[in-house]
Amino acid sequence: MRTREIRVGETYMVCVPQRLPPRMRDRRPATREEFTAGLRLHLYRGNRFDLTVTAVDPVERTVDGYETATTSRVRLALTLEQAITLGLPDITGHYEIEGTLHDVEANAPVGLPTSCSYTFIPTRWLLPLGTPTVLSEWSIAFYRYYVRKDATGMTLPEVSAAAEESQEKERNLAGRALDNYRAEECLRSAEVEHAEWRRIEAVMRQSSVTSNSPADDPELSEADLEQPRP
Repeated sequence: MRTREIRVGETYMVCVPQRLPPRMRDRRPATREEFTAGLRLHLYRGNRFDLTVTAVDPVERTVDGYETATTSRVRLALTLEQAITLGLPDITGHYEIEGTLHDVEANAPVGLPTSCSYTFIPTRWLLPLGTPTVLSEWSIAFYRYYVRKDATGMTLPEVSAAAEESQEKERNLAGRALDNYRAEECLRSAEVEHAEWRRIEAVMRQSSVTSNSPADDPELSEADLEQPRP
C-alpha cells in the first residue's frame, strides 16, 4: 500500500516475503518483546498476518503496530506463603512458575488473549483486509500438472473417486480459510486441483477411454505435458 493511504488505528493484512530484508534479518533484539517479534516474522515468511497500526513513518515508509493472538504460555509469581509451602530454600527470593495452562476436563490447552508488537514493518507489505489470495499462472500450471501425473493410468471410477476426495478436501479447507491465512492459500490450490480432477473425469466420460493418458487428452497442448518451470 501507499504510505499516505495507511491510517493509525486501522488493521491491515501484512504479506511477509520469503526473504526478510537485512535491516530486519540482522538486527539484534534489545528486549524480550523485540526477540518475540523477530521470531514471529521469521515464522511468517511467505505467509500473512493481521496488524493494527499504531504509528506511520512517511520518511522511512514503515509502520509500527501490534498483532492480536492467543497463547497457552503462562507465568505465575509465587507468594511468600506458596514458597514456604513448597519448601523452597530461599523464601525471600523471587520465584515464578512458567508453563502451559491446560484445561483438564477438555484435555486441551487454554488460549489466552495476547499481543505482539512490531516496528519498522515496510508499508509495501501491507494490503487491505480481505484482499484475496491469487495464485500465479505458474502455480496453477504446477498443481494441474501434478494432478494429471497422479491420474495417469487411472480408470474412470478411480478418477471419479479421486475427484470426490479432492472436493471433500476443498470443502474442509473452505471452513478453515475463513480465519486462517495459511488455510486460505491451501484452499486456492485445492480449488485448482479439484477443477482439474473434474476436467479429466469429464474428458474420460466423453471419450470412453479405459484408462487416463495425458498424451491422449484433446484439451492439452504439448507444453501442458511438460513439467512447469518457474
